[in-house]
Amino acid sequence: MQPNFPGQNQPPPPAITVQCPHCSAQLSVSPSAAGQVSSCTHCGGKFQLPVPTAQIPGTPEQSMRKEIADKKLAAGLCGILIGGFGVHKFILGYHNAGIIMLSLSIAGMFLGVCLIVPLLITVVLQVIGLIEGIMYLTKNDEEFYRTYVARKREWF
Repeated sequence: MQPNFPGQNQPPPPAITVQCPHCSAQLSVSPSAAGQVSSCTHCGGKFQLPVPTAQIPGTPEQSMRKEIADKKLAAGLCGILIGGFGVHKFILGYHNAGIIMLSLSIAGMFLGVCLIVPLLITVVLQVIGLIEGIMYLTKNDEEFYRTYVARKREWF
């Protein structure tokens, strides 16, 4: 009985299909011939065989950074447009800060017709949202990640 070494008694790798650039014939070649000059069996034309490239899916860190960049854009725009309601806080996952801004804005709108102070609070919250939205959009992705995701800075 012979010892079984890794790679021994395994079938050869499947042939890859390439197209001749001269006559467009479909050719089957061994993967080990990739990158070498070959002749077409149909027309005799010479061409270099392509080298297959590995498809490497995005790493989890890359997909997370893209998600953070998308959140940055959404939070920044919401902060600028409707910042007084705290929507940008909810987008970033700061639920307590979002609830505070939302409840103060709603209370200010309902009580603002009677009192000037609640109306002033609503205006101040809108200005805070505007400033935060501009701050989100002016930071680069790395700085935004460090400040608002890693350090979890909720206000300004």
